[in-house]
Amino acid sequence: MFRDIKSQATNPEVGKIISCAAFDGSTEGVAKEAAKYQSSDSLNFYGWLDSERIVGICGFETHADKVEIHLISVAKDMRGKGIGGAMVTALQKMYRLPTQAETDGDAVDFYRKLGFITTAFKHETLGERHICVLKR
Repeated sequence: MFRDIKSQATNPEVGKIISCAAFDGSTEGVAKEAAKYQSSDSLNFYGWLDSERIVGICGFETHADKVEIHLISVAKDMRGKGIGGAMVTALQKMYRLPTQAETDGDAVDFYRKLGFITTAFKHETLGERHICVLKR
């Protein structure tokens, strides 16, 4: 089940999942990332639940013309079970808009496997990045 978990963003188990995808996976970096979602009206923070356990997280923003994924991650022991793809599918069903994400080389294949078209570019401080777009 995919649902809003913004109120649980500071939960330590959620923090472990955030740490796998955040630019700064340190304790301080994860706390900052969680606070960003909790304090923002424009950012959404959803989780994928298996029974009552949060096993995946997705931070995103909706725009008039797209859904922009800022953060997506699955608990280490639950990877490879289709949860990341299920979250993307749920976003597409909820909003019926193209879905976009910016990522690094480590995660670009995840998006490609889901059918995203990827375009590489050079970021001045982060190095090679990829814009990933899944049309509706």
